[in-house]
Amino acid sequence: MDRNRTTATALVLGLAVLGTAIDARGESERADCQSLRGSIAETRIPSNDINRLLSNVTGTLQGAGTVFITGLNPPASFDAFLTKKGDLLMAVGAPTRTPIPGQPGDFISHVGLTITGGSGKYEGATGTMTFDGVSHTLAVPPTADLVYRGTVCGPHIKAHGHDED
Repeated sequence: MDRNRTTATALVLGLAVLGTAIDARGESERADCQSLRGSIAETRIPSNDINRLLSNVTGTLQGAGTVFITGLNPPASFDAFLTKKGDLLMAVGAPTRTPIPGQPGDFISHVGLTITGGSGKYEGATGTMTFDGVSHTLAVPPTADLVYRGTVCGPHIKAHGHDED
């Protein structure tokens, strides 16, 4: 009987260790999500691309951003944000602009973005974002004032985390 009891005890301990290892692996691979909110002040800069913008970003992604238009029909963009902490978030978008009646050169701008990853805390990230605001195409240089909102999820993101710089 002692041999059966020892075997049973060893089996239970082995399963407990295996369960702990599986649970620890699951914790490290689990993707948490974070809200994204802030503002973007964009300026068009000269480039060989169809259209390139450089931006100052506040809020969750505080730092700098760049976007370039990758297609006109349908409209498409590639967006990248580099936070002050050195994390890079990348996304692809579908921008639209609607003229504002009585305000030549001003457009209501909306961009729906799909997050495609990045580096640092955004490595392996997924999610969506939107930009909404006004583009001033007759300003010299052309500018846009936007607000962004969204959610990003990934293995290196802390649930309900904030980038407070």
